[in-house]
Amino acid sequence: MRIFRFLIFLLMSLALLLSACGNQQENHEDMATPAETSEVVYELGAWMDITLTESRTSASFKLSDYSGKVVILEMMDPGCPVCKDQLAEIKSALEIVGDKAMAVSVDVGYKGAEAQIYWADKYGATWILAQMTKEFGQSLRSDFGGKIIYPGDTPVIIIDPSGIAHVTDPGIKESATLIELVNQWTQ
Repeated sequence: MRIFRFLIFLLMSLALLLSACGNQQENHEDMATPAETSEVVYELGAWMDITLTESRTSASFKLSDYSGKVVILEMMDPGCPVCKDQLAEIKSALEIVGDKAMAVSVDVGYKGAEAQIYWADKYGATWILAQMTKEFGQSLRSDFGGKIIYPGDTPVIIIDPSGIAHVTDPGIKESATLIELVNQWTQ
């Protein structure tokens, strides 16, 4: 009797699984159909001229406004432990290089300005904070690929005084490395 119940259970489970897979196949076919896209194609470096909003002051700015300066551009997510470590390294580097460089942290986690400000204040980030916009993110991905906005890779871009962007390797960039990169572009 147990074997009979087990076989009935097994057949019903198999029928349910096949039924679910059949529906899933239809969904996959729908996904394979080309959909209209409204994604804009950006010119190389367009993200530098996209308006961002400073989280503390609500002032508008563009990264191109800082032409002639070295900018440490960090993609971060409030609450991300790896981002906290990167933030500490940026803070240490800025304390050494002084006004030779500035930093901008962009919240790619979409947690909102209040969360970003709280996070920055808690860990001593006194530099510019901004929220990711769709256009800014799409333009960055267009230039550098999707990982550029993945906070776990602690993406940092060094923008030299001539406006050329230099993407650093994934992983925490220690303050010594950041100082070296800033000095490379300020001598």
